[in-house]
Amino acid sequence: MDKFGLTKKQFNSILTKNTLWAEFDVNKSLQPSKINEVRYDGITYAEYFFSGRDVNGERVRIFGMFATPDDVKSYNAILYLPDVSESPSFDMIMEYAKMGYAVFAVDLCGKTDSDKKCTSYPEAISYANYYQRERRMDYVDQTAYQTSWYEWVSVGRYAISFLASQPKVKNIGVIGVKHGSNVAWQLAATDERIACSVMMFGAGWYAYRGHFKYDDSSDGLVITDERRRFIAALEAHAYAQDAKCPILYVSSTNNDSFDFDRSFDTLFRIPDKTDSYFNFAPGYNEYLDNFCKKDVELFLKKYLNDKNTYFPEPPSLTVEQDGRYLSVRVSADDKDNLSMVKVFVNEGVVDPALRNWMPCEQSLKDEEEYEYVLSGESTKIFVFATVKYKSGVTVSSKLVCLKVIPTNSKRSGIVYTSKEGLEGIAFYDKNATRESIFAGPEQFIKLVKGAGDIYGAYSECGLISYKFGEPGCHVDENSIIKLDVYTREFCSLRLIFMQKSHNGVLEYCYSTEFKANVGWKNLAVKVSDFKTVDGMGIKNFDELYALRIEGDGKFAVNNILLI
Repeated sequence: MDKFGLTKKQFNSILTKNTLWAEFDVNKSLQPSKINEVRYDGITYAEYFFSGRDVNGERVRIFGMFATPDDVKSYNAILYLPDVSESPSFDMIMEYAKMGYAVFAVDLCGKTDSDKKCTSYPEAISYANYYQRERRMDYVDQTAYQTSWYEWVSVGRYAISFLASQPKVKNIGVIGVKHGSNVAWQLAATDERIACSVMMFGAGWYAYRGHFKYDDSSDGLVITDERRRFIAALEAHAYAQDAKCPILYVSSTNNDSFDFDRSFDTLFRIPDKTDSYFNFAPGYNEYLDNFCKKDVELFLKKYLNDKNTYFPEPPSLTVEQDGRYLSVRVSADDKDNLSMVKVFVNEGVVDPALRNWMPCEQSLKDEEEYEYVLSGESTKIFVFATVKYKSGVTVSSKLVCLKVIPTNSKRSGIVYTSKEGLEGIAFYDKNATRESIFAGPEQFIKLVKGAGDIYGAYSECGLISYKFGEPGCHVDENSIIKLDVYTREFCSLRLIFMQKSHNGVLEYCYSTEFKANVGWKNLAVKVSDFKTVDGMGIKNFDELYALRIEGDGKFAVNNILLI
């Protein structure tokens, strides 16, 4: 063996998902040590260290937090895999411990600047520590054995061994969050001890970042030998076709780290014989909505607790253009138990993280038909639907991309009006305080009543509209942003244009102050008044994609217009 604990055969082999794990041994002694235990509200919370894989005579020491229900003879267990950048916390495990599951949250992250307990990786594989990963997370320069992913999945497999060794554990399910989801995909294909798996956000295609599926102008990805090594051995979509357990995939449509469009290419690789379902939170970024939360709850009941919950097939869509009008027909499974159908459209934004998802109106003539009026300048549109059932299950349709004929109609300057509820505007959830990966609109965005019983949108972490990235939304130096603002306290308000650049996101800000008002106050701002922190104005208007609104006090906004 070399210093990484690899045999010559392992190091020299051409690695795929099968050869990478062919000789992996999960049966070594775990040598567990319980270091802390607290009982609270019928649940025991314990902290453990136990041994993972052998790195040339030195074992990885894995840290995890284990929550178990008191006074029961047996229980079903969940292995919770947080994002690889995060340490496990009680907030993570309480979500499911309160449902009666034993929950084991394992640390993948490793050493950080804090004094938190963590998984200890031998020096030879120090790149398994997330903050020391360097190129080992995103590239396979030599072999997939020498990557952060190999170590993180190894931790996951030994964590399953830990759960399997617990005398009260019956079935084992897995929940993977964000990059922890990529670990879950690999486990689902390589470890037959798993009864079911929930993947949140991550669905592979990391090698394709920045190359959007429906971008006709893109130069395309150059597939080098290094990229082939990465894709063949480490990408989730390489493992999906061998998924051995039922899969639930839930994600948001607008997360800028996990590609909404390409996630379907992973999902449709899952074998037909393997039960699989998916649902997406429209307009969300870092969080999932309560419909996804309910799906996870019901999925675990079905596949861990053997409850008879029916998960319908995804609805199918038929999309047609008739001049300015778009017609979408939704054909849903189990129609007698439908509770709600929503159809969402975006016009022409190829980067899925920047799409402004707008709802269609249900036709008065046909309850399965939904209508949308095109702005006139888009050459392609994106459509998907979510269908909720009386059981509480919500399923999404496959994304449809349709090329359309521009109609040259005049576009409305309305960005947001509270007459549409909260459609067309979202909370800026990167500023939100997270206690759970699930965030209902009532937590971070809501309609609040202002003067004259007129409602407006408010979020304590800021509002965002992606309307400005659509092809028909023209912003130039002569444009004006108008909006109505209501506040009952002194409030410093900031309007921020967001723009893509080679160096990340540029922000152009306009700040103003409001005293407590007895009525709504109209604000009109010239786009030329927006500046960077260095005092630079907007030079290139083509790459503007969103307007963010945030303040230091509580406020409501309504009737946002671009003129």
